[in-house]
Amino acid sequence: MSKSSRLFGKFLSNYLDQPEKFRRYLSMGLSFELFKRKNFPDKKKPSFVASINHLAVYEVYQAVRGNNSVWVNLLAPSEILIAAGLNPVSAEGIAGTMSAMHLEGYAIELSMSEGVTPSLCTFHRCSLGTAIWKSFPKPLFTMTTSVLCDGNAGTFHSIAKAYGVPFFMIDVPRGRKREYVPYVEKQLRELITFVEEITGQTYNMNRLSEILEIEEETRKNLLQARKKLAEKVIPFEVYEHMNTLYVLHTLVGDERLLEASNRFLSDFDREWQDPEKRVLWLHIPPYYDNELFELFSPYGKVSVVSSELWWDWVYPLNPKDPIRSLAEKLVFNIENGTVEERGNFLIKLSEELKVDAVVHFSHWGCRQSSGAVGYLKKQFIEKEIPFLSLDGDCVDHTAESAGQFSTRVKAFFEMLGV
Repeated sequence: MSKSSRLFGKFLSNYLDQPEKFRRYLSMGLSFELFKRKNFPDKKKPSFVASINHLAVYEVYQAVRGNNSVWVNLLAPSEILIAAGLNPVSAEGIAGTMSAMHLEGYAIELSMSEGVTPSLCTFHRCSLGTAIWKSFPKPLFTMTTSVLCDGNAGTFHSIAKAYGVPFFMIDVPRGRKREYVPYVEKQLRELITFVEEITGQTYNMNRLSEILEIEEETRKNLLQARKKLAEKVIPFEVYEHMNTLYVLHTLVGDERLLEASNRFLSDFDREWQDPEKRVLWLHIPPYYDNELFELFSPYGKVSVVSSELWWDWVYPLNPKDPIRSLAEKLVFNIENGTVEERGNFLIKLSEELKVDAVVHFSHWGCRQSSGAVGYLKKQFIEKEIPFLSLDGDCVDHTAESAGQFSTRVKAFFEMLGV
């Protein structure tokens, strides 16, 4: 996400064919970055943002060190892993890390050399290629859900196969119906048995309840912050919205995230520059350096207030009945419903945040984002909320259409009166 990331990636590119050396130098670089972000955070940034940026690196560092890591998708029930002392890492986040260093191309080529179709999204091709490459040590296992992405099952099974580790799949029927909850709950209980077999330890249900208590406090803090965001914008770089959505999904229930959410509320007491126009980001932004970062600079005239995927996971939990609660959280995730439900949720969120416009970024190869954008645009136009749809690749920096982004975004800004 910065010149230093690209320079470090250029250094690491000398060791693409030596995965053990690559891993060692990557670990050293991440260790230094962790130390810097923890002990010398950028004082100009909000405390919450600095904490999120630290946790995002921490998650990948645990994976590159092989510290009881489990590769998961964004919407997996990571709370169950955290309670067992395991370290969930988003496989999409690993792809994003490669992209930030401009190293995703090698991993993508490796996956395609194994017969992976180029129509599969680059998050999946890159994370699978990273597994084939062995630039990261093998995780204990991989885990995914069927929520949001049809490609999850195949990709995470292939990652597990590449590493020779077990794979666990949670099937969440689409439709957000209460009758689906017992079916998902049964699978979560099977997951706990699976974790016990992998770790050789009896699962601590009391610890899981404690994790959910922490998550509940975090959720309430973030909802308080959401109300405050309607009146005051906290500056986030576009890529920091990506860091936030990863951490909020995979480390929710972690005490450090609760501490960060407390700092978020304190950030509203500081003075920040107000943009002329406020934007809500739908789906996900590109991870590598690109012109959108400058166009939507937090210190420019048009700033991104929040992202859709900050809020999909927010569901009230009952720590006294943790498995049932987590099953409900999966079933009732707004991304597990219809496009109309998602649209209604996003319009309500836009109105609550008092945004002036929304931007939807359709990631190439992501069928759900590209397939839904037309209907969402219609819903927003009916509510007279300006809607910009952009198409591009979030991972492959060579596929970027910077000129197209610039032209379309600037025309949109002009329409907004900026």
